[in-house]
Amino acid sequence: MKIKVDGFKAALELLQGLDLAKQQELLAEMARKDPEMVIKLKQKLVTFDDLKYLTGTMMSRLLKDIKPEVFGLALRGAEAELGKHLLSLVSKNNQQDMLDVLNGKPKSLNDVLDAQKKIMDVVMKLRETGEIVLSKEKSEKMV
Repeated sequence: MKIKVDGFKAALELLQGLDLAKQQELLAEMARKDPEMVIKLKQKLVTFDDLKYLTGTMMSRLLKDIKPEVFGLALRGAEAELGKHLLSLVSKNNQQDMLDVLNGKPKSLNDVLDAQKKIMDVVMKLRETGEIVLSKEKSEKMV
């Protein structure tokens, strides 16, 4: 009995399960052998930076499963623009909780990466059920 495996889908799922540093390392290695495949994978890959496509409603949904403090910790490893965007989507109380952790005592990189992974695990679950949509296509309209 032969089992057919979709290599692209398998690679995408594998990459999705890795933290950002490991993703980038693996993609760089893959790019040496198959740059076109890496371009296709990056187009489908959902990363922490893609949270810039969240709306207020989607952020509210995420906050049902993830504490604001986890977002604050995760934002330590993110670009400032992403942090500004996410902070703009939450209430003043949640903003303060996020900022307290973001600007608090130093935390290990592993803690930050774990927080990002926790968030992305929930994002992927909600994306699969259609509860949130992260659209990289700016022309795509939400209805």
